[in-house]
Amino acid sequence: MPAERLLLLDGHHLFHRTYNALPRSIVGVDGAPIQGVYGFVGALLKLARRFGPSHVCVALDPPEPPFRHALFPGYRTGRPTGTPEEIANFDAQVAQVEQVLDYLGVRHVSVPGYEADDALGTLATRAAGAGLPTTIVSGDRDLLQLVNPLVEVFMPRGQDGEVYTPTTVQQRFGVRPDQFVDYKALVGDASDKIPGVPGIGPRTAATLLTQHGTITALAATPDTLPPRQASLLGTYRERIALNQRLMTIVTVLDLSLDLDACRWELTTPWTASTLLAALGLRRAASAPLPPVADASAQHAPAGDH
Repeated sequence: MPAERLLLLDGHHLFHRTYNALPRSIVGVDGAPIQGVYGFVGALLKLARRFGPSHVCVALDPPEPPFRHALFPGYRTGRPTGTPEEIANFDAQVAQVEQVLDYLGVRHVSVPGYEADDALGTLATRAAGAGLPTTIVSGDRDLLQLVNPLVEVFMPRGQDGEVYTPTTVQQRFGVRPDQFVDYKALVGDASDKIPGVPGIGPRTAATLLTQHGTITALAATPDTLPPRQASLLGTYRERIALNQRLMTIVTVLDLSLDLDACRWELTTPWTASTLLAALGLRRAASAPLPPVADASAQHAPAGDH
């Protein structure tokens, strides 16, 4: 019997990745663009075949802003930019993605006021507590704080990607996964429009946390730091504290979704084209579409993300 594994997909990331990279000339039966749906379906099928999970769940961002936006108005919202028609089409494609997931029997979750990351964090924490190995698929580095012996993060890159384990995180960033929030609080996160501490870059942040463990320990022993670093940490202490709140993923959401409800198996040899045709979103006789792997390799930025 194959080993059990939960595959958690950041639907926000997978959808935006191809929505922006694929041409809008990919249209449905009504002539409206469906490039994001097509790319999402292709990526989902490819990941399911790669990891062979026993459980699958997709987390999606809700339409309303996350609670982090109230804490920091400059925080990115993840909403698209463009004309009213383009935004309407974006929302329509998100609804079609949910239609595809329902057709396949893949569970999906969205929590008002929170981000997909928070739902992923909650489900990954539950799975780890139950001893169920978990792979999170996302391009959001904030999720690296969740990595532990039972939870890995797969970040798509081009036509492949990279798996982050505790060892990989330590080697790449110089800190442990449990130190990653403090690390990001110091260096900031340009993708979320969160400024860090001026003068403290990735290398300095990693060195400080390696020597002192946490930001709390740093703040408690300023006399052990070089004067310039001690001054910076004191001057920007409120920013650092806010950054910690913004970057900490919520892992205790009150989700009604049970892990057993996420059991799923890919039993039909679907392609993105045949699946969309089965749902009536695209004609079976339509012109061939580009391979999803090739198109998504462009990895364009996502609207306001």
